[in-house]
Amino acid sequence: MLYRIFHSNSMNALALSFLLMLLLWGRVFFYGGPEPLSLQGADMPLWSSVIVPVCGQSAFLAATFAFLMAFTIGFSLNRLVSRYGLLQQQSMLALVIYALLVSGFLSVQRLNPVWVFTLFFLPGLDRVLGASSSGSHVASGVQTRCFDAAFLTALGSLFYAKGLFLFPIVWVAMGLLRLFTLRSFIASVLGLIFPYAVSAGYYFFMGRTTEFSSLVIENLLSNTGQYSHHPASKIYLALLLLFALIAVVNLVRYMPVQKIITRKYFRVIIWLILMAAATGLSPFFSIELIPVFSLGLAIAIAFWMEKIRVLWWREVLLWVLIATAVSAQFMV
Repeated sequence: MLYRIFHSNSMNALALSFLLMLLLWGRVFFYGGPEPLSLQGADMPLWSSVIVPVCGQSAFLAATFAFLMAFTIGFSLNRLVSRYGLLQQQSMLALVIYALLVSGFLSVQRLNPVWVFTLFFLPGLDRVLGASSSGSHVASGVQTRCFDAAFLTALGSLFYAKGLFLFPIVWVAMGLLRLFTLRSFIASVLGLIFPYAVSAGYYFFMGRTTEFSSLVIENLLSNTGQYSHHPASKIYLALLLLFALIAVVNLVRYMPVQKIITRKYFRVIIWLILMAAATGLSPFFSIELIPVFSLGLAIAIAFWMEKIRVLWWREVLLWVLIATAVSAQFMV
């Protein structure tokens, strides 16, 4: 059964997960467009100077880079789940579910700044979660991890400026894990400022002092435009929200029987889902935040799937997710 294959930590499960994700990315390789997708009025410095020159001239290279980033994010998410014991056993479920959730919209799958931001944001979140694990609760270690989390998030925002609107998730995680002190807060602020101070210094020495600040402000205030939805895309998004609602309710239901530290982790996951969803529903964002929203949702659905008592129903739910993703490939 497919569920049993993915709910293991074997090389066969990893290889099959990679193949499934590659198949889901097939249309990006053939119909993805000639160049990386920009979501902002003027590109941020690292996006325009690092990504676009490398991938901007080759549709295949852009699709390959987007696929590799998506797989790396999914694999890192899977490692995070295993490291903090969020599932009963090590498996590839989080990776597979993440791949299914992010593959519905072509504009989301294409190489765009949100993928690069997510690639930095997830390790940053991991650093905060790790600060609350056993043996890490030394003051200097906590401050270092909070600095790292803020630094990685800020570094990602130099590719996608609006990622700064998601930075409060780091502070919420610090609060939920009881890491929020004056020193850890100052460390996180310094981590947030540091990449921007270095970037501003570079522009200053290049004689373009006001250009950087104008670029950041323009990106923060720009409207990326709303996706032109039709009935099929509305149904698909409604299904995603339904999956999210059921998965979050299931998490809340089982939290009292979890270990104290695991409860804290799950609270962070729930807030990640809620804050990413709320941000994505605001007028300044659209479906481009699905890679960030799917981080927490993939964990919640994997947990929900694992708690279904009848194995046959787990298999059905997995096939429903696959069918939903494949149908969205042709309809939305």
